[in-house]
Amino acid sequence: MRRAARLAWLPVVLLSTACFQGQRVIKVNADGSGTIEDTLILSEQLKGLMAMADKKDNDQKAKMKAAATAMGPGVSLVSDEKTPEGNLKSVFAFKDINQIKVGMSPGPDSGEKKENSQAPLSFRFARQGNKSVLTVVQPQPKKSADGPKVPEGMDQMAQGMWAMMKGMIQGLKLKTVVQVNGQLVKSNSPYAQGPVVTLLDIDFDQITADDANFKKFTQAGSDPDTMNPKLLQGVKGIKLSPEPEVVIEFTGK
Repeated sequence: MRRAARLAWLPVVLLSTACFQGQRVIKVNADGSGTIEDTLILSEQLKGLMAMADKKDNDQKAKMKAAATAMGPGVSLVSDEKTPEGNLKSVFAFKDINQIKVGMSPGPDSGEKKENSQAPLSFRFARQGNKSVLTVVQPQPKKSADGPKVPEGMDQMAQGMWAMMKGMIQGLKLKTVVQVNGQLVKSNSPYAQGPVVTLLDIDFDQITADDANFKKFTQAGSDPDTMNPKLLQGVKGIKLSPEPEVVIEFTGK
């Protein structure tokens, strides 16, 4: 049953029928400082659920400050606001990206004391001459995907549970990017364009639109101990670097 529970890089809210679109932009300066900008576009159902929660808990700012603390030393909450459309935007500032850890994508649970339940991204940053080198360490399976195979029946169970969830995940989109403040020199990511390197871009409507594509997605595995990100390459609706470490070299302004 655990294989069908979650993907390492998806928030727990995936299991909710109240879908959303989330974007996380990690902006990095030449000295390793920067900001994290989270934007959540909420479904009408999720807006209603969060409005009910707001009536029970009016201390949203305290939650977001706790989220900043959970990201690491030197992280502060810059702003946390609700747009006129009812969506949410939060901005956090950090002094040293080496010291922060954040989830792969934002979600409605990001304001909890533990920033979120995902295995986190971590970072290594260094100056090399006139260049800045940022290494993004992505969550990886704890076991080799080439290890003992899961019984076929369990694979079929996982695929069946994903199929049942099709309707629940309609409209769910997640995107996380690193944006350097300067000129990108080189990256080992296949998803680098201009100053932006995409770490994750997932559109479940595209994934589920084609049965063969959806089957390939489910076969990649749904347990963080056994899933293989490389199997997700070529799945329509997903951009996820197959490299465990994404290296970004840039010159600052």
